[in-house]
Amino acid sequence: MEARRDPLAFKVFVAALALALAVTYAVLALTVEGEALSASPIRDAVIFAVLALVAEQMAVWVSERITVTAGNLPILLAIMFCGAVPAMTVAVVVGVWGGWREKSPYLPLFNGANLGLSAAAASLAFAAVDGAVGYSPSGLAPILAAGATAAVVYEVANILMTSVGARLKYGLKLRSFWRSEIVSLLQSLAVLIGLGLAIAAVYYQAGVVSVVLLFAPLFAAQYMFKLLVRERDHVQRQTELSDQYLEMNIGLAAAMVVLLDSKDEYTADHSAAVAMYCRDMAQAVGMSEQEVEEIHVAGLLHDLGKVGTPDAILGKSEALSPDEWQHIRRHPETGAEVLSNLATYRNVADIVRYHHERLDGSGYPEGLRGEGIPEASKILAVADSYHAMTSDRPYRPARSSFEALKELRSVAGVSLDQRYVEALAQVLRDKTLAYRDGSSTDFMDEFRRGRSNLRLREELQVGLSPLAPMQEDPAATRPERRQ
Repeated sequence: MEARRDPLAFKVFVAALALALAVTYAVLALTVEGEALSASPIRDAVIFAVLALVAEQMAVWVSERITVTAGNLPILLAIMFCGAVPAMTVAVVVGVWGGWREKSPYLPLFNGANLGLSAAAASLAFAAVDGAVGYSPSGLAPILAAGATAAVVYEVANILMTSVGARLKYGLKLRSFWRSEIVSLLQSLAVLIGLGLAIAAVYYQAGVVSVVLLFAPLFAAQYMFKLLVRERDHVQRQTELSDQYLEMNIGLAAAMVVLLDSKDEYTADHSAAVAMYCRDMAQAVGMSEQEVEEIHVAGLLHDLGKVGTPDAILGKSEALSPDEWQHIRRHPETGAEVLSNLATYRNVADIVRYHHERLDGSGYPEGLRGEGIPEASKILAVADSYHAMTSDRPYRPARSSFEALKELRSVAGVSLDQRYVEALAQVLRDKTLAYRDGSSTDFMDEFRRGRSNLRLREELQVGLSPLAPMQEDPAATRPERRQ
């Protein structure tokens, strides 16, 4: 995505923050820190900076606005135990780290100044609550109380400057920004105060080496979580690709039916009506949602194999010759072969392959009997036979719905399954004439309904949001990296 140009107001704001950071550095170095700096806090600050950078490198994006990282914990420890200037340095290093990946130089500068000034404000709050200038331990309880105050000041100052930056760079309203960020801020504070103060207590009692040892399992847990999120992202992407592939394939098959309709105008309307009856019959007998979806698709595409049938045979008004019947009898297998190569649902191909089989073995292409015929194919056979009788054909006029049902019942239990014949009768009861003759829908309506059902089912199964870190937004680059 093309980077947005930084507005002048945002550039001025970043420059002001950078200047304020430099002045704060100078003032604290000359006054508050004075002679307090020694080798020990500087050494510990370097260690905390390394821990913070490792945590930032292992940050895990779990949504567009939330990241899981331990990066703020070392900054809090530096604020509590290293003094203002070293703590500011740790925060600035964390803020500008990774700036080479940003398209705008103002973003890492903004982040560095933001975190540095937030650390300075938190350091002064810590010193005030602890009752001393600089680091002067007066017992664990006062230090932890001061640390909790420092954590609140650090987070609030951080998000306050970020809200102003987001307003100047992107025009985001301050009220809307804070309303969207308040939950994330409270969650971050809970983690920072709870876990941060626990680690601070360990540092107070056992020193920096113990803190490093504590961070080892913390990093391991963060790394494992990162792997889990990466796997989730991979599964989601594969699901999306599978859904796209399925839609594309069924779309291609539907296009072939529309093409076939240009040869035989009966095909598309017949397929739409059969799909409608199949869906309603499957629901009436209590089939699962997936089975209903599969038989609906099979109804739409059951005559796909007729694409290869000569036009003269499809439109012939006289009785077909034995050779011509051989062409017609091949269409279930031809359609199933096409679907097995195009569609993800293997069952759809089988439903189509056997929809002309009959209970007494008189059907085709394999002469299956009784239980050897798939249940969905039996439903499709009833729906196909019904609409074939209630439609006008070159070789005969349409029958009424009553006459067609009477004919189906005469062969129920012999060639067609009696249960599904009665299911169709139940579905047709109290329906309009347009529904009974199949004119209440058309092919594209049924096709769009099938695609909508497919997308809805896939979304319910996945239930995941894409991981899309907003690298350029100061409202998303730092404040969300707090959990």
